[in-house]
Amino acid sequence: MSYICLMVNENGAVAGADSRESFRSLAHLDWRRKCFSLPEKRLIWTCCGPTIRLGVDFFRASRLIFRGRGSTEEHLGRIGRLVANVTRVPIPGGDVSGVFCLLAAQWEDGGFTVWNMSVAGGKPVIKRQRPAPGEAVSLHAGAWHRKMPPLAAQTLVPLSYEELEQKAQERVALAIEMDARRKEKDRKYHPSIGGRVRTTGIRVKH
Repeated sequence: MSYICLMVNENGAVAGADSRESFRSLAHLDWRRKCFSLPEKRLIWTCCGPTIRLGVDFFRASRLIFRGRGSTEEHLGRIGRLVANVTRVPIPGGDVSGVFCLLAAQWEDGGFTVWNMSVAGGKPVIKRQRPAPGEAVSLHAGAWHRKMPPLAAQTLVPLSYEELEQKAQERVALAIEMDARRKEKDRKYHPSIGGRVRTTGIRVKH
């Protein structure tokens, strides 16, 4: 399932993820890029869940769709419908597609807009928020995030951009470590989180 996070305060926004891609054969590669940015739109996002289904690469599709004309809200709707339509199609063996998650932040009109989108059971759900001055956002998705030590958004408020980036890196590294520890205890377990820790962000200049 992977692990992704998005942390936002008045100094910037940082998206973080691992780089493992797992396959039905229980093989995996640690090269998959899951954090993206469009500097010209001051937009960053990260996604996890099924990466390729029926020949459709959802991560690549998100990059192509976000580059197009229209609002970020419209683009998220298109991505959600694409993932929902493709994952509704049964595949041999009745394999379950899992939950697709996308976290995004965009700097616009003097502040950040943050989105949390998920697609499960063929239904996309998009949540949008606009943090007020002095507020922060802490979003997490994928494996382990519910079992990790909680990270209150309020603790991110005073952090510099560099500290925010470090915090995102630490959370991804912790998820990778937790997955590795489970593998040590259960040799039959196939770790779905691993590889390099990657981040991308938007720094706000005051």
